Amino acid sequence: MLDTGQLQLSGDALLWFRQGLAAAATEAYERAVAHYDCVIAIRPDFYEVWYERGLSLEKCGSYLEAIASYDQALNLRPKSEVCVQIWHDRGNALQYGLGRYTDAIESYDRVLQINPRHEHTWQSRGNALLYGLDQPTQAIASYDRVLHINPDNSLAWRNRGNALIELHRYVEAIASYDRALAIKPDDDVSWHARHLASERSGLNYRPPTTHPAWYGAGFSDSRTFVEGDLDSSATFAPMSDRGSQPFLGHRNESILVVEDERGKRDITLDRDQYQIGRDPQSDICLHSQFASRHHAILTKVLKEDGSYGYQITDGDLDGKASTNGLVINGQKYRTWELKPEDVIVFGPKVRATYRCSSL
Repeated sequence: MLDTGQLQLSGDALLWFRQGLAAAATEAYERAVAHYDCVIAIRPDFYEVWYERGLSLEKCGSYLEAIASYDQALNLRPKSEVCVQIWHDRGNALQYGLGRYTDAIESYDRVLQINPRHEHTWQSRGNALLYGLDQPTQAIASYDRVLHINPDNSLAWRNRGNALIELHRYVEAIASYDRALAIKPDDDVSWHARHLASERSGLNYRPPTTHPAWYGAGFSDSRTFVEGDLDSSATFAPMSDRGSQPFLGHRNESILVVEDERGKRDITLDRDQYQIGRDPQSDICLHSQFASRHHAILTKVLKEDGSYGYQITDGDLDGKASTNGLVINGQKYRTWELKPEDVIVFGPKVRATYRCSSL
């Protein structure tokens, strides 16, 4: 919630607004939007409710509606410090929700016109330039602005290293990763990235690490990984050695065709369960900043005819939902039993198609 110093509401409008905030706090975002709509029916000039409504719509994956709500808040001319937050969140909806990187940068630039020392905006701007528009040199300039404001921002050092790898400036990339690791020594992603830079630079040494299993994992192609606004990586995770029990029934083959920023690949499904997400240790690693670290669980299910299929469930093993959710054939679902040719969208530019055939 924006800290505006006072709440200029009363009566039913104040009651609905408080109920909306309470619903959002429990992640009941659709209910929150409904409460905010009741406030707007009474007080359409209250910019705070338009902003909070935008945040909840973004959590629901309704990015266009969220942006429209942010625009309504901005049209009501809030104070400059409030505009900073709204423009920044608007940019994030454009970048991480819709993949509209140029538009996102325009929103970030509006923030920086008001507050040129807004650390998170420089960070997000660098991400849009690097991972969206493939402009590593310009991205480095944004990350350098972050580090001028806060030299202890480990994520900015890591992202800066990623940009330097794209420019084949491997020794400088190693130096950036070293700065990230000096701040956050247990950052597996930076260790992994540093190893990549070391290999490509031709240096014959390996950095000390408590995670030797990372070495050599997933660098068979020429592209570096994608880094989002949170700590994440997009390396090809080696398939786990965990076996699965034989599954009795009719023989059939299930395939998940994954399309992300690394291209397209077919994954033959045969285990009882798969973890899907941006985390490099996921069974199926999604190479995209728009995927959550632990985005979904794929579970084998037995059908009445003795064959098997798969059910996909949003979130991690503990039931924590992903950021973008699952959109299957254009509809959002928490759980869905997959049918042949179902298309699962995890976020902009990252999706999968389920295919199944009898053998």
